[in-house]
Amino acid sequence: MRAGLALCALAAVPAGNPLAAQTVDGELALATDEDGLAKAALLLEPEAYVSIAPGVEAVMSVRAEIAGSETGTGTRRSFSPISAPLVKADDLRVEIDEFYLSIPAGALEFRLGKQEVAWGSIDGARVVDTVSPARLTEGLARNPRPDRIAIWAARMQAILGRVDIDLVVAPDPTVNQLAEPGAAFFPQAPRFLAGFEATGPLPPIEREDRGDLVGDATLAARVSYRLDATDLRVSFVRGIDQDGVPVFDGQRIELRHPRRHTLGFEFVRQLGAVVGRLEAAWTPDARFVVAGTSGTEIAEVDRMVGGLGADFSGPLDTYVNVQVILDHVSSNRELVRPATDVISTVRIQKDFDDDLHALRAEWLNSFTDGDGLVRLEMTRRLDDRFSLFLGGDLFYGSGDGIFGQFSDRSRVLGGIRFAF
Repeated sequence: MRAGLALCALAAVPAGNPLAAQTVDGELALATDEDGLAKAALLLEPEAYVSIAPGVEAVMSVRAEIAGSETGTGTRRSFSPISAPLVKADDLRVEIDEFYLSIPAGALEFRLGKQEVAWGSIDGARVVDTVSPARLTEGLARNPRPDRIAIWAARMQAILGRVDIDLVVAPDPTVNQLAEPGAAFFPQAPRFLAGFEATGPLPPIEREDRGDLVGDATLAARVSYRLDATDLRVSFVRGIDQDGVPVFDGQRIELRHPRRHTLGFEFVRQLGAVVGRLEAAWTPDARFVVAGTSGTEIAEVDRMVGGLGADFSGPLDTYVNVQVILDHVSSNRELVRPATDVISTVRIQKDFDDDLHALRAEWLNSFTDGDGLVRLEMTRRLDDRFSLFLGGDLFYGSGDGIFGQFSDRSRVLGGIRFAF
């Protein structure tokens, strides 16, 4: 019923209405790995913008995924009852993506409904960007990254001179969406399995109920101060641990999502042709599994995450982004994760002069685990609506690492993207 209502709402927007705009974005993708066909997926994202009154706009979009391969469409139990997919079959998922009203009121703007909240400036790394959860159904090998999941929220944004204020109340405890157990990109590293090795038999894996809309609601606030070439931002988020803590109760592994508080800081500075970015986040009540306890003991620890990055123009008219992220926990007990994770990212993009071809190369590397991911993609624009792409994802390292756990999932990808 909800699927029919959502699709009817989009279909009811008159195409010729000058106050309405409709788009359909999509992608047909195929991937092969050493075992054969690894991914066959179709993504459709119809979206409509409707002007209801002067300055008041309604945004409505639906996300439909069809996947007939080992990659799959991800688990459903990560969603709260109010955000659950409208249709969820083995190879088909339909969900409301965004569905909100945008209402201006002088220096204020209110957004009411299902929406994405994108904070942070470190590219692809979620240091302070912890309001909206993300799709991790293909690990970190997704486009875009992070692929945020919209949540039901009330949001107020204000511009007061050089000061920006952003307040969010979200009674929607949806968390990061993982692959289904047994799917190609289901987490295999012990840190994600309460210390168990994926090479042996695993207990049943479940996720705790996501139905506490009030107790697990997210409350978030961010204040920004803008100078001529500098942005300073301070944020606070009270919500749930979207990654989850795997706990073994003697019979099963349950992925729990305890409440946590995070204080964030951002600094963005433009120095000529270079843009520098700094982010830091402190969570005093983070929780992780204690090593050697078979997932039965959890430690509450201080967690500090920091990111430093820069964007600049490289040789041959390329765009270059380099970053280093440190994730440190302070604990007097050994945990199933390292005390400090150090990850670097390098991304290079080249748009060719013919305005038809583009090349993107990306390298994600863990200094802690000695593993990583190399991604390449070449795109060929056919016209204003269609483009072809061909590339690959190369995972390397041991099976205990963030990236190395997928070392047997390296793949070649290709397909077509379209927009109407």
